[in-house]
Amino acid sequence: MTTAEILAALMRECPNGVSFESMAVRLLRQKVPFETGQIEDLKAEMFQLGNGLWYSREMISDADSLLAFHGQAMEWLKEYSCFSVEQLFKGFCGVLHHIATAEDCTAFLRRLGFTVAVWRYGGCFCYYPAPSLDDRLTAISEMIAGWLEEADGTLTFHGIEQVMPHLTVEALENIRVRFLPEVHAVEVGGVPCWCHTEAIPLPEDFSEKLTTVVDTLVELEERMSAANIEFALNLLYRIRFRKEYALPDNATFLNVCAKHYLGRNDVFPSTKKLHVRSKDCSVQGRRVRSANTRFHTLGVPVGAKLVFTKDSHINCTVLNDSNQVEYEGKPWAISALAMYLLGGITVNGFAYFTYENEILSDRRLRLEQDGKQEEIPPPPKVPEVESKIIGLEGRPLSPSTWRSFRADGTNPRVAVWVRRIKHGESEEQIARESGYAVSTVKVMISNFRLYLKVCRLNGIVPEGDSDV
Repeated sequence: MTTAEILAALMRECPNGVSFESMAVRLLRQKVPFETGQIEDLKAEMFQLGNGLWYSREMISDADSLLAFHGQAMEWLKEYSCFSVEQLFKGFCGVLHHIATAEDCTAFLRRLGFTVAVWRYGGCFCYYPAPSLDDRLTAISEMIAGWLEEADGTLTFHGIEQVMPHLTVEALENIRVRFLPEVHAVEVGGVPCWCHTEAIPLPEDFSEKLTTVVDTLVELEERMSAANIEFALNLLYRIRFRKEYALPDNATFLNVCAKHYLGRNDVFPSTKKLHVRSKDCSVQGRRVRSANTRFHTLGVPVGAKLVFTKDSHINCTVLNDSNQVEYEGKPWAISALAMYLLGGITVNGFAYFTYENEILSDRRLRLEQDGKQEEIPPPPKVPEVESKIIGLEGRPLSPSTWRSFRADGTNPRVAVWVRRIKHGESEEQIARESGYAVSTVKVMISNFRLYLKVCRLNGIVPEGDSDV
């Protein structure tokens, strides 16, 4: 029998895997005859899981499911250059036989010819072999740092997940901890966010009062702990300071204190520097924010049309002064949109869009060289159509709020989640299967329901499969 014929016979007789141990081989030959010399050829066409058994591709799933699995992996690689194996596994665990863990999925991906590695800081990743996995993840961290810069230092975690569906919550968190030490997970208005240390909202006199607290603790020879600093700040501000300013994590709190301390006492441990790749070796530490990265400082008004440099038929509209634009009805950070249009390449969005036939990055350089940026008059306001969408409180909704409601409200995936919730499933279970954080799933479901309520209030027919 040929190797292909033996594999077909093994699929019929032993669909749950085979062992090539000597005793097992003797029993196996009673069902499927083959020569000892053919074992290595069979192993070359199969792969081994942690349970010690060997499997062929056909034992794992049907042809259509395997094609979809392979296609999703290739799509993510093409668009993002790497992805979390756990995220792919969550999407296909229901149709893959014998693949019970992310480790099993890793072995299967390797059999299919993909490059997979376990990152030393946590998680399995599939990626293009060059450059290294660390370089791929560093590029992702730089991309997030750029988005934070464009968004004045704060991004909702829900927004990050939506732009990076190929990464698990755990992978994003590990990237933040490893590469973005000055970016912290906080809650702003009850919404989970990533916030740069300098963007965390604090009282205007915080630096002054903190310095007084720290110097006093030094004089009293008290331990410079988060608890002691917090106790003193609570007394000074007459509030529960860390709760009021959403700083529950000790490391985050101490990092913020270290940044704002103005005294001379060396009491805070050296903070990690943000890992940034640069051809200029003198550039260290955190990203240096440019004063010229806002639309209004470039004389670009809200509502202006920007044209993609690689295709003049592609354009987007400036949504606000936080460097957000609208493309195909959805809001994007300008760099995120450029990355999407370029197939996953990490870039600065200002270098890939033009306004008034001038590339935005060139416009910024020109203004800097001319020294005229300070003299630029406020950009003309583009007439905006007054929102006729009335919210549940009787006031007009802001365009950005309506867009958020509409994005989740017309998402068929969220519609399925809502049906599942009605049938008794939990948000936690949906979050585990989808790869989103529980808080993100709750926000998306809430937006879905609010979309329907606002539609009914305004006499709008819900789009798509929203009306469930």
